[in-house]
Amino acid sequence: MRSPVTLLRHGLFLACAVVLPLSALAQSTGSPASGPGSAPNGMGTPGGARAPSQGNADPVVGSVEGHLIYLSDLGEASKTLPENLHGLPFDTLYPVLLDRMIDHEALVIMARRKGLEDKKQVQHDIQAAIERILEGAYLGEVAAPKVTEQAIQNRYNRQFANRPATEEVRARHILVATEAEARKVLEDLQKGADFATIARVVSKDPDAAKGGDLGFFRREQVWPSFADVAFSLQPGQIGPNPVKNEFGWHVIKVEERRLVAPPSFSDMHDQLRQELLGAAVQQAIEQARASLTIHRFNLDGSELDTAPRLGAVSAGGNQGP
Repeated sequence: MRSPVTLLRHGLFLACAVVLPLSALAQSTGSPASGPGSAPNGMGTPGGARAPSQGNADPVVGSVEGHLIYLSDLGEASKTLPENLHGLPFDTLYPVLLDRMIDHEALVIMARRKGLEDKKQVQHDIQAAIERILEGAYLGEVAAPKVTEQAIQNRYNRQFANRPATEEVRARHILVATEAEARKVLEDLQKGADFATIARVVSKDPDAAKGGDLGFFRREQVWPSFADVAFSLQPGQIGPNPVKNEFGWHVIKVEERRLVAPPSFSDMHDQLRQELLGAAVQQAIEQARASLTIHRFNLDGSELDTAPRLGAVSAGGNQGP
């Protein structure tokens, strides 16, 4: 049986297998900037191993054939950990993460010695990874700065601040095929039959199993004729006449009414942030496309229609998120 440490190390190997530290990327491109505190050429210890830097905010914590591993590399690797490992102390994870990064560097070195980085598919994958990083870096440069706390507050103020409370009702309904059936249901209800019980027996709607309970809804969330009846009733009242739509005839009972205040800023903060970020990203895309010469082709080589995409109308121009 493998020890807990071995199991943890195996789990981290799998969890971190996709991590490509910035230092490894820099080494593959020949950049000397493999990380903060990198020792210049000729300053390593015998055998090519570099001496760990001391008194550095991002110290060297390991070395494989002179390729340095920084504490920040371990931090990046720790972000990929499974949720159940996030609560472990860093002191517990440190030796395992360090071993994983040593494994990573060792495998990268062996791959280079086999000439794998010269393979066409590997070159293609490296280029694709670089382009994904550049795409993210560009959006981080031009889109992310627009999503400020003030911008989020402004959007909240426009959409929710000073908005009056919204009225909602909780209603049940019974759906039947004909007006005659609906009238018979109303007659039974007037004689004292239980609405939920009848709904379970005769209603054709999927919510029949819940006694026809629709939960709370706002006026604009249901079709107008249904809303007119539901919002005219007080709790406990049943609509005097059935209403018809394309699905059949509805008998309606209101159970509760309430006023719902607009959501608070803290409740909406993350959603508004995502909305602003999405708008900023879309604007960056449209502006980039507008400044470049772009051609699109069918599979037979003929050029596609170059009409703008639908998103360009809402995200383009000078209008900010």
